[in-house]
Amino acid sequence: MNRILTALSELETLTAQFGQQPHQHAKVIGKEWWGEVRQNQNWRRGEVLMVIQRPQGEILVHAKAFYPPEVYRLPTGGLGWEETPWTALHREMAEETGLPVHSATWWGLITYTLYPSETVQDQGIPFVSFVFHILTEGEPRAADQTEQITAFRWVPPETLPEIAHRLESLDAPWRGWGAFRAIGHRFVWEHHRERLLLGP
Repeated sequence: MNRILTALSELETLTAQFGQQPHQHAKVIGKEWWGEVRQNQNWRRGEVLMVIQRPQGEILVHAKAFYPPEVYRLPTGGLGWEETPWTALHREMAEETGLPVHSATWWGLITYTLYPSETVQDQGIPFVSFVFHILTEGEPRAADQTEQITAFRWVPPETLPEIAHRLESLDAPWRGWGAFRAIGHRFVWEHHRERLLLGP
């Protein structure tokens, strides 16, 4: 599949509106969930990663029915091939949290190459995360039951490194997925901790 994940015009539009934002690339080994990676590529080019913050300063994390015990993470939502990040953001906020978007700011881009194993690295699949910070209020309630969200928590922003460490420490068959998911949490903390701690 040679389709372009991120159009230059797309980044130019976001940069013009929100200013230059950080970009990081990561290599991820997806051994245990490689089949899911390949299947998902048929309908999405990437995702929006949502850093949802309320007036009190806490950020939103969630758990799903099929996650390992006590695993919470920042919400993400699929970005279709014909969909803009902005459209995906508002759709996913409604589906996954039911919360209003008072304001949203683009916070950067994470690109990935996903490989089936350490030894097979000629079959890499690209993926992209558009990171957004969203200001909201109220209590979340998932509208899309297929997401299988079982719990939400509002947590202090300074727990992001702890969440990342928990994800990176998962055992097989969740190890690769956890390492993949930890990247976004470390990206947000590394590049935007001051904004998060300052609060809305």
